[in-house]
Amino acid sequence: ENYNELAFYEKIKETGKGKISLLHSIYEQATQRPFPVWHQEIGDCVSLGYALAVNTLMGVQIAQGKNETYPADVATEPIYGGSRIEIGQGRLGCSTDDSNDGSHGVWAAKWIKDYGILLRQKYKNYDLSTYNGRKARNWGCYGVPDELEPIAKQHPVKSVALVQSYDEARDALANGYPVPVCSSRGFEQKRDSEGFAKPYGTWNHCMCFIAVDDSYSRPGLLCCNSWGTDWIFGPKRHNQPEGSFWVDADVADKMLNQGDSYALSGFEGFEQHDMLTLMKSLNLV
Repeated sequence: ENYNELAFYEKIKETGKGKISLLHSIYEQATQRPFPVWHQEIGDCVSLGYALAVNTLMGVQIAQGKNETYPADVATEPIYGGSRIEIGQGRLGCSTDDSNDGSHGVWAAKWIKDYGILLRQKYKNYDLSTYNGRKARNWGCYGVPDELEPIAKQHPVKSVALVQSYDEARDALANGYPVPVCSSRGFEQKRDSEGFAKPYGTWNHCMCFIAVDDSYSRPGLLCCNSWGTDWIFGPKRHNQPEGSFWVDADVADKMLNQGDSYALSGFEGFEQHDMLTLMKSLNLV
């Protein structure tokens, strides 16, 4: 199922032209927390990309006055297990090592929309307060424990929509909607003088677009990876988190055109919300 909701793009089409939207800075201002930088232990990148997007969305909604508090980070293990088993029906088999890890963006999108999310905290006999790669792999084999599913369903992401171009991602981010990106595009491990990384090699990998700067002479999206802080080095701009890098618009376009990346909204549909005006009110620009 591709959530190709025409209402998503028509309502916000071209509203990101010439705009800058730094969702990570909005998150930090709203939550008074540093933007999270995670380090995956197994091939569960899809769950880290989607959890980071939901984290970002919660921060944006607090800044908009739609959520009151930031309870905790989103747990990744349920997204990983749920996407592979409850949604993917075990079609990827049971992973015992890195060679059979992984999931699909559309499955993660369907999980968080149909089943919801759990937080980094304890639930009955299950402790999700810290990331655990072994638990993720186990749940990737056997699925999310049945008793946790009704709890997750109390907190769904209301809307997800397929994003297939830089322009669509630009407009989504300009209105406060993060975009987990799943593609085979790899990058160099060094940022250039403007904070961008050049394409290099092949990664079957999921990351998350958390910002856009379409006002710059070199338009691009800010991509947050799940390999910790030290995998990449070089100059940064716009308060970008460690471990992140800017992606040129044409490169992002090719990544998104692979057809497995989705914008997330905390509400039914995708309404216009001008992040530039919000950032000005928060003295972020």
